[in-house]
Amino acid sequence: MSTAHGFLRLVALAALASAAGMAACNATYTLPPATEAPDSGTVTLWALTGTSLINPSAYSLLDNPPTVVRTDRSSDFDFAFDIEADSTHDTSAVFLPRGAVGLSMDGGLQLSAGPFDAITLAPTGGYQDSLPVKLSVGTVVIAASRSETCNFGYIYPIYGKMQITAIDWVDRSVTFQIVVDPNCGYRSLKSDTLPPSQ
Repeated sequence: MSTAHGFLRLVALAALASAAGMAACNATYTLPPATEAPDSGTVTLWALTGTSLINPSAYSLLDNPPTVVRTDRSSDFDFAFDIEADSTHDTSAVFLPRGAVGLSMDGGLQLSAGPFDAITLAPTGGYQDSLPVKLSVGTVVIAASRSETCNFGYIYPIYGKMQITAIDWVDRSVTFQIVVDPNCGYRSLKSDTLPPSQ
């Protein structure tokens, strides 16, 4: 085989390998069918600071069903609530992702400009994992939990959406409605409807 032919053959093999690799990267992996419809409910959390330890300040989307968490007893939560003053001494109610309280930056939060009821699918990216998310009554927040290993080895978060319904500055608490899709890897946020796809 001539040197020129050998070179051309190597180029062709490299092109085939590259195409095969791209096809593998673009392959769509299908999760097993969802088994539970997204849950909805109302939750109240109390600020991390200035409240009694017996009042829960954090929330875990990974628990089934999702649950409030006392941060003095567990760090297994996805976000916490606090009322804090910023550098301009402006007092704000905030949700704190894990990275904002010194835990692993896994999961996160993002504000949504869309109406709560119109949000039917959680985005796959754009989550804030280390900075506070400011809240006011009516604010809509989408959350991604800590990652977990789903069936067949896929690693995904649990997704949820929340809308703030009340902030009590004296009691230092926040109340919000929430919808959580308990199916690992699924992003459906339609309450009480079994997700048709991931």
